[in-house]
Amino acid sequence: MTTAVTVWEDFDVPAHARGGQVTLNLYDHLAAYAPKRPGAYLRISSDRFGLEAGVDRQLEDAEDSRSRLRWGAFAKIYRENDTSAFKKRKVVKPDGAIDWMVLRPEFRQLLADLAHGVIDGVIFYDLDRLVRQPRDLEDLIDIVEYVKRPVTGATGGRMNLINDSDRHMARMMCVMALKSSEDTARRVARQHLSAAQNGIAQGRIAYGWVRKGERKGQLVPDETDVVIRIFQDIMSGESAYSIAKAFNAEGIKPPAARTWSSTMIAKMLRNPRYAGMASYSGKHRVQAATAGDGWSLVLFDDEGRPLLGTWEPIVAPKLWSQVQFEWQRRRQKAGIKPGESGTAPANRYLLSGILRCHKCHRGLVGHKYKQRKSGKIILNYMCPPSDRGGCGGTAIAAPTADSAVEEAMNAFLRKQLQTSKTGLDQSADAIAALQARPDQELARKSELIHRRTEGSLHEANLAEEDYFTMLAALNRKISTFRESIATLEGAPPSMAAPEELITHWAGGSLLQRRAILKRYLHSITVHPPLPPSEVDRSALVKERLAPRWKTAAEIAA
Repeated sequence: MTTAVTVWEDFDVPAHARGGQVTLNLYDHLAAYAPKRPGAYLRISSDRFGLEAGVDRQLEDAEDSRSRLRWGAFAKIYRENDTSAFKKRKVVKPDGAIDWMVLRPEFRQLLADLAHGVIDGVIFYDLDRLVRQPRDLEDLIDIVEYVKRPVTGATGGRMNLINDSDRHMARMMCVMALKSSEDTARRVARQHLSAAQNGIAQGRIAYGWVRKGERKGQLVPDETDVVIRIFQDIMSGESAYSIAKAFNAEGIKPPAARTWSSTMIAKMLRNPRYAGMASYSGKHRVQAATAGDGWSLVLFDDEGRPLLGTWEPIVAPKLWSQVQFEWQRRRQKAGIKPGESGTAPANRYLLSGILRCHKCHRGLVGHKYKQRKSGKIILNYMCPPSDRGGCGGTAIAAPTADSAVEEAMNAFLRKQLQTSKTGLDQSADAIAALQARPDQELARKSELIHRRTEGSLHEANLAEEDYFTMLAALNRKISTFRESIATLEGAPPSMAAPEELITHWAGGSLLQRRAILKRYLHSITVHPPLPPSEVDRSALVKERLAPRWKTAAEIAA
């Protein structure tokens, strides 16, 4: 009798596929798995001094749970110290889409490692340390359901997200924790608003004041000098980058960082506290604070005036306001829209934008390139091509143009200095002459009063009515002379600080020299090249340049 051949003869089953089972009690089966490469997630919301004592205690409890569960040693430990699981940030994605997310790099790395098998289980300290936003919890649950690996807590009933009932409990607890965070945020925001309205500074003490100790809140002289210098340098034409670079070169210590940066300088420039004004950017604002706009941080009273703080300011409100307008002007010129982040780029060439094309009147731009044959670096000012708003038809050598303009400015500033000195001498002579006049009138007034007191007005053929008429006339003359003297003494010179301008022009930075040029010049038109001759080329370059100087009224304004 022959045995029937079955379909399973000559049929091999891989070893890893044998014994494939199903179970109605999936939780017990999955919970029995002991990870060999678990990870530990530790987080604390606030650690101002960076001691990490809180996350260290969480690690101790996580190690205790790992040992009790007989899991393997931690393959990775994910630490997020001084990190919120509640606060969202605006995120612009590569495709231009905008989202508001809680930024926790270590948490996102944990999700990726769990999904790719770098770790095969997670121990977290407590659910409120793990997540505060339902979106984050659902991202974690999706991965747990996919990889079927345990994610359990070290406290709070040792919740394990591999169990569906624990997942549903986690969802409810997360919503409750979110409600608690929102309630706390609302109360804190209200407290901050009340404190700001009463002129009390909120948050960390800014650079320029003592930040801790018995003298907390008092001015630090060395730091206040740095802050004032920052505001003055911006108004003199410097950029945030050039200021930071200069501070680093001089070895000036920055606030809470190793080196100064343009971002740090820009943030200080926008801070209203330096001008003694209260600021507030919390949730009670109808319109959120705008990036790059210091005025959007200022808190105003019912009459539209800035609220003043209880601290001593470092810069005058007028200077702070001027800096805000200058900052916005630079941002607009650089094409940065209101509300967008970013700072205006710095010019690298002396005459960029100051030189103008004679055809299209577009500002010439500095351009550097290397010659192929000689390898020599060539610097030119060139009109941009048509796709950038120019005509591309004008160019001039940068070194010779710079030299010609520098020579012209040296002569102009020396002339202004001479004019200023002459004006000061004339003003001093006028004041000396005027000062003698009120003394003469005062003597006449004293004599008139003395005659009336002695009853001798009739000796000068004066009646009582004449006395009062003359006295009133003398008082008007004395008052007029005194006002004229005060006006001359207090009048600003026709050209402010010419010596300082010459010093800045001779040894100042590129931005300071550009600021001086813009103070006295509207622009310099570059005409077409002249035919070659035996004349020096530098003279030909000068002939191509046609400066358009500002009037005295425009300079004074």
